[in-house]
Amino acid sequence: MTEILSYTACRQLSQMFIAVIFFHVSEYFLAAFIHGKSSVTLKSLLISKHYLLAMVFSLLEYLIEVTFFPELKEYWVISDLGLVLVVVGEIIRKTAIITAGQSFTHMIRVRPDERHQLVTHGIYKFIRHLGCHL
Repeated sequence: MTEILSYTACRQLSQMFIAVIFFHVSEYFLAAFIHGKSSVTLKSLLISKHYLLAMVFSLLEYLIEVTFFPELKEYWVISDLGLVLVVVGEIIRKTAIITAGQSFTHMIRVRPDERHQLVTHGIYKFIRHLGCHL
């Protein structure tokens, strides 16, 4: 039990929770800013039953690892690298959302909305989802 309360475990879990909370709150506020608060619902937080189940299992996996193999969690360079990758990914995602503006939505569509415009400037000059080329 002391492994779960260790400094390393508390540090890593707090980093994970802060990253998850930042992701969902910033997604909600960006959607409200871009599309207007009246058109944004709690679904804009991108939380579903399947997502929550995946989060519970990932937390369970972490707790099992830190309990039975605490020495593996002491390689801080791995968790720090993971945190850097999360931050870089968030910067790319938020830049893409801001660049797309009204064309960005959390709703997955097979066919574009009539108001949708393909964004080819900004970050989209360099990074594009392959499905956009079909």
